[in-house]
Amino acid sequence: MSFIPIKCRAYDMSVTPCLVDRWSEENNGIISRWKQNERSLEPNQDVQKRCYSESLKLHQKIQGIPAATERLKLEMTVSYNRFLFSLGFSISSEIEESLTHILLRALDAVGSQVPTSDPVMLWQVVLQTFGTSVFVPYVHKLLLIQWMLWLMQCQLDKILALLKQTNNKKELSAPVNLQTVIRNLALTMEEDSSLMVAMAAKDLKDLLHICTVIAQGVEQMNEEKYSEALEAFQEAKGHPSPRRLLAQIHTLTGQSFAKLGQPHCALHCYRKAVEVDFTCHSALYQSVLVFRQLANPKAEMEALCLLYSAIQLQSDKSSSSASLVSPAMLLAGDQMTCISRVPSPSLILHSLARTCMLNSSISDGVEHYLDLLASLQSEGKELISTGDGTSFPRIPVVYLEAAFALFKAQKYRDALVICEEVITSTLDFIPERLLLDLPMAGLHLAGSTTVSPDSDIVLENVDFVLWAGAAHLLQAQAHWKLKDNKEAITNFTRAVNQLVKVFIKQKDWKQKTLGNTEAMVEKMLTLDAAKGQALAGRGLCFLEKGQLKEALRDLHLSLQICPGCKNTEMWLTEVFWRLDRKDEALVHWREAHNATNTPTSIKLPLYLQAWQDDTVFDFSDLKKKMEDFIQTRNVKKP
Repeated sequence: MSFIPIKCRAYDMSVTPCLVDRWSEENNGIISRWKQNERSLEPNQDVQKRCYSESLKLHQKIQGIPAATERLKLEMTVSYNRFLFSLGFSISSEIEESLTHILLRALDAVGSQVPTSDPVMLWQVVLQTFGTSVFVPYVHKLLLIQWMLWLMQCQLDKILALLKQTNNKKELSAPVNLQTVIRNLALTMEEDSSLMVAMAAKDLKDLLHICTVIAQGVEQMNEEKYSEALEAFQEAKGHPSPRRLLAQIHTLTGQSFAKLGQPHCALHCYRKAVEVDFTCHSALYQSVLVFRQLANPKAEMEALCLLYSAIQLQSDKSSSSASLVSPAMLLAGDQMTCISRVPSPSLILHSLARTCMLNSSISDGVEHYLDLLASLQSEGKELISTGDGTSFPRIPVVYLEAAFALFKAQKYRDALVICEEVITSTLDFIPERLLLDLPMAGLHLAGSTTVSPDSDIVLENVDFVLWAGAAHLLQAQAHWKLKDNKEAITNFTRAVNQLVKVFIKQKDWKQKTLGNTEAMVEKMLTLDAAKGQALAGRGLCFLEKGQLKEALRDLHLSLQICPGCKNTEMWLTEVFWRLDRKDEALVHWREAHNATNTPTSIKLPLYLQAWQDDTVFDFSDLKKKMEDFIQTRNVKKP
């Protein structure tokens, strides 16, 4: 059966006993040093690198002479150890290439021909060749390496094809899935006491088993097969697993329940995950999403606080582990990462601060926003910077929201300072004029060429105008609260002057027939809302100063831009009453009762929501006057 030349066979017979003993001793020395490091209370991360280097040199020495059956057990064992040590130092393709090479050498040692270079077909030949020999345990160790590499690449179809070949009964007529094949898998995991290994084959197989089932469940989740995914995760829970992996399984089970419309079952799973491992950030984050879905802001804020604290605690600790193969390594594919992703600490802190503000937890919101600003400054983040592609808001938005929080906390002078930062930083980026000509699909910027109205350039310039205008608007509101009517009028005027820099020629620009994007329409509606607030605020200031004509002008303009605002209608009623135009006052009085404080069709940014709540006008006198006037009119009617 052997095709090894006689000369080589003689060479092998003369050198094999000495070399096998020497190289076996060298292999065992490397593994002993590794095992000692594993048992250490503080494992040295450099030991793995040294063991990899030593095992690589040993591997090269063994492969420096022709393959032979006398050394095959040794060569396969050293290869197995080398591949385990190489994780973290070599890319998967390099390991797989080396694995293919050792399989070809093994086949060459017994004179077997290989008709293909396809990995699956190669393994079929290897398993058929060594299926009943003394080399089976060593071949199966290398099979575990192949399984591990394909799992790291999320190539579950290849794993299925590979593991099906180990079924000697060959009952392949009925379709089988990966979970069933793994469950019925029979690999020979015997260990050779004379050849030490870095990780017991049974331990590696068990870890691959559970991680493959998890990967199968994740793939089913991505395919929206949530019931099948739930079955996979529940099966995974039935196997012994490391603490962190068990927590991740509970989290994935909870995500399946959440997708199946069972939020309370999901929360139960997330709680179990955190009980198993407090550092399971994905469970805490998923809890946040469920509480948000259930409209439970108190629980959402508590979960966000726990998540932020957990991340901060972990960042203060440097975790060290001597594990060669970890679940995180095996489940590092894009699909798994997407499902288990947790926002950055800055984004979590922003979500927490924003949620506090939206739910009237003002003091906590202010504290979190100030912490966030300090964090951004310590990271050297510029106030004006391009988006980084994440869901974190632009820095000026964070500053404006922080100013809004300070405003709500009645820290008006602090709010003024934060707004001034935004105004100063955006000053050089605001064009003199921004004229949108939508049907011509063009934008005219002072001193620039025409560009598409839906481009990033347009949205960026509109943003600069909006941020500066909103900063002036918040400053005006803060001055109004400080009873500084003159400065309030000045800043309301500055806000209007900024916001009118963006102008659309077409009056019917909101129509979808013009082909405008949703983002563009929303930007323009937000600009209009800010413009309407600035004009209404200035009108209110003129009203308080008794400048009724100016008040009438601004309030009318505000209603033209943002019709249906209740407060603006009430202020107009007061203006008309003072001008002794009582019939017109009555018209606006009735309009006010059909209006709301949020007339816009879009959800305004947080920093534009101060005016709605904090400019509540005392309408009690006006109400009495209007009711008396209506009663008198009714009496006079025949």
